[in-house]
Amino acid sequence: MLGPGSIIGNPLDAGFAAVVDPSIYMKSIKIMIEDPDTDIVIIDAELPKAPHELRERNLRVVNEMASAASKPVIYISPMSIGFTEHTKALRKSLPNIAVMQGMDRAVGAIKAMIDYAALDKDVFPLPNPKPRALLEKTLNRASGAPLDEIASKKVLKAYGIPISKEAIAQTAEEASAVAKKIGFLVMAKVVSPDILHKTDIGGVVLNLNNAAEVKKAFNDIAARVRKLKSKPKLEGILIAQQVKADLELVVGASLDAEMGPVVLFGTGGIDIELMKDVALAGAPIDASEAKRLISRTKAGVKIRGYRGKPALNDTSVIKALVGLSNLIADAGGRIASIDVNPFLVTAKLGAAVDALVVLQNDTRNRADQ
Repeated sequence: MLGPGSIIGNPLDAGFAAVVDPSIYMKSIKIMIEDPDTDIVIIDAELPKAPHELRERNLRVVNEMASAASKPVIYISPMSIGFTEHTKALRKSLPNIAVMQGMDRAVGAIKAMIDYAALDKDVFPLPNPKPRALLEKTLNRASGAPLDEIASKKVLKAYGIPISKEAIAQTAEEASAVAKKIGFLVMAKVVSPDILHKTDIGGVVLNLNNAAEVKKAFNDIAARVRKLKSKPKLEGILIAQQVKADLELVVGASLDAEMGPVVLFGTGGIDIELMKDVALAGAPIDASEAKRLISRTKAGVKIRGYRGKPALNDTSVIKALVGLSNLIADAGGRIASIDVNPFLVTAKLGAAVDALVVLQNDTRNRADQ
């Protein structure tokens, strides 16, 4: 089939024949897809940045071939940047082929996929139907905005993710009573679906050590919210246990365009962008996979005990990761992301202090705007 100019010694190179006759190129791809001894078909080619009739027709032909294939068909662009709006739209129209950018990263991702497929998985459905029932009820009631912190944590708690002791208050007196019940130290945080970054508007007050300080914090936060020009809806003030952590982590989950639901773990708090210490895994995961995910990070080294420091409570972290992975998988594409930052850990416990669940339709609405 290859004809003159082909390099017979290299079966992966169609050589000059494919340049002279584009049909040779397509036939080569078809043969590899249909070959039972080929496990993955990787095509080194960029998606067009602007409309290109021939290349786009060929891509759709390959996409159709891939729909009937029992193996991954992957296009790798040598460039790690450069997707135009046309490229992104074209990519979405090709659901049966994966598209990766950057040769080194792509090959590393494929290797990770192969390793993941070889793992012994022990993933079971949740025996208790209540978490799924609560998730369905919450998603059906949601108006399309991100869930507020109370609703987010309620769903997280149902999925076994440890949450700090807390309760919402509508008055300063109620806030004081809640704080006494929880026990000092406590913190106060604004609760509003319209305020995503609480600290930016002075919506978080820490180190409250008595009832008078709690009442003052409640009134101060409420006053700041009332002064905002956007007139956000104030649903109350959250009074929460203030955990003195040995380590601040980030745990979360998201819906990736290529990989589907994934779970995230790493160093959190104010160091999240500085350290860039995070690792990802496809969801759902079990406890063994959660341990492997943790071990891939510097945060994992600290959890095990570093330079003479005691080991931290990894059980709470594992529960959080498994719970988040089940949650994002159960959502069936309706949740875009779950962000728990920080997740605080000590030698005895771990707890989610802040949480934000963003719905998929809200992400689309923001993109359209």
